[in-house]
Amino acid sequence: MKTNCDAGCQKSFEFEDFSIDKLGGGIEKVYFVCPHCDKEYVAFYTDDEIRKLQARIRRVQRRFSDPNDNHEDAAKKEADLKQQIKEKMGVLRVKIEGV
Repeated sequence: MKTNCDAGCQKSFEFEDFSIDKLGGGIEKVYFVCPHCDKEYVAFYTDDEIRKLQARIRRVQRRFSDPNDNHEDAAKKEADLKQQIKEKMGVLRVKIEGV
């Protein structure tokens, strides 16, 4: 993925994978680092509850590959799970970063 180091050296760079650090208490920080200036960009934090919701959303998304499944119902469940994950990630970020 290509991005710019907006908060650091201002250079463009590509990264292939996110890094993950375990912070304790079941919390993981998912991030990437600018290879030019080592500025760290946190994508999100997860805890056990968020990871369970992420697993649920992956199961719901598999339903879209089944032509006999109710895709409208799957889409509603997917949207609900995405909203729950977004809210919980926001709360966790505030808890960790105090922002």
